[in-house]
Amino acid sequence: MLYPQILLGLAATASAIDAYFHLGGDCDGPATLCKDLNPGVCCTSSGSNTVGYRGIPTDWRLSMTAYFGGGCSIVAYTNPAVNTNYVCIRPFSGDPPFTGTRYFFDSKKRAEDEPCTSTQKPDELILADGTRYNIAGLEDNVLNQL
Repeated sequence: MLYPQILLGLAATASAIDAYFHLGGDCDGPATLCKDLNPGVCCTSSGSNTVGYRGIPTDWRLSMTAYFGGGCSIVAYTNPAVNTNYVCIRPFSGDPPFTGTRYFFDSKKRAEDEPCTSTQKPDELILADGTRYNIAGLEDNVLNQL
């Protein structure tokens, strides 16, 4: 029977998490956002100071990973998410900007060593005053300028 797999897929889709690339040093300030990021998918950025995750189901055990070096190529930091709906990943002083992030379920052995299942570009720009702009589908060079 395929019913359990279908239900698990629907639950993961319905509970997708938002990943924010913030310019502020404490997951604040202007940001680009990958809405509804699914497990194993790399969200990319041209560079940010902090990575924030919001909308995490509190009964999930996850690991959030931020990367340096372009996309999700070099692991920078991995933070757990247990009994929380929010995680902020902050670098040490002097670290390069974050260029990618993804999350995975802790129950999956060695998930952090597996390659990303796919890549997602930010689909929303959030200004310091809270104004939001849809940036889905922008070309990479325009997105990098933002």
